[in-house]
Amino acid sequence: MEISVKRMLRTRGAVVAGVTALAVGLALVAGRALTLMVQFGLLRESTPSPWDSFGQDLLLSVLPFTVGYFLALWMVAPITQALGVGHVITRSTLATGIGATLWFVTVGILGGFSVLERPELVGSQLGIALGEALTGLVVVLPLGVLGGVLQWVWRAANPAPHHIEGLIDV
Repeated sequence: MEISVKRMLRTRGAVVAGVTALAVGLALVAGRALTLMVQFGLLRESTPSPWDSFGQDLLLSVLPFTVGYFLALWMVAPITQALGVGHVITRSTLATGIGATLWFVTVGILGGFSVLERPELVGSQLGIALGEALTGLVVVLPLGVLGGVLQWVWRAANPAPHHIEGLIDV
């Protein structure tokens, strides 16, 4: 197993996976900003601006999802030109699920720290975090699959000069 992990860490293909994850992350940021613009237009008189929590929202949801999505496309289930469209959709769905799991862990852990003074709220905070992550998975799944399919199309047009494999291939 140690040899497989070392070989996997030397796996090339991080740049394409990174560009795909960055594009998906930027699309999520644009979607969040558009949502806030609509909310701000509807709630102009409200004292707390919807933009107050924008940075925290990006840090707690978009960044963990994007990092998980990137790691999944790079190390767990990379997408290559040799795959069929069914495998590409499956791997993209897996990558989106890993991103949502990292999102859940981040929100759950940080939310758990915020309620440490009241231990009876830790369970409810984890429930809220799980609900947010599952909702995020459903909402982001089409975007994650689209990113994987576009990566596959790019790989077909520009084949990698080296063999690419991930944990799912070992």
